[in-house]
Amino acid sequence: MIQTDVTLSGLKGELDQINHQLNHIDTRRADGVEYKRPLTDSTGTVRFSRMMLKNEDYVRTMFSICDQYSTKGPVELDASLVRYVEEIQQKFNLAQELRRD
Repeated sequence: MIQTDVTLSGLKGELDQINHQLNHIDTRRADGVEYKRPLTDSTGTVRFSRMMLKNEDYVRTMFSICDQYSTKGPVELDASLVRYVEEIQQKFNLAQELRRD
């Protein structure tokens, strides 16, 4: 069955929660999310191609591919984690204040 109620922002939010649970000090957020989609060639060999998830249509396509290949295990995703400029500036300012004291 194809998931239709999953959004890219919701998926990123879940990845943020997982990252925070694994390393509560790490405040980076999920930015880019890639799916390793299986491709079968004419000989039946399965290869994997990276598909950047850009919006909800890509997320639905990912679940459709999983359904097509009868994936019963987890969906493998790669996520890039970033810090926002404001957070970097806050940490920099705090470090400067601590040096002054």
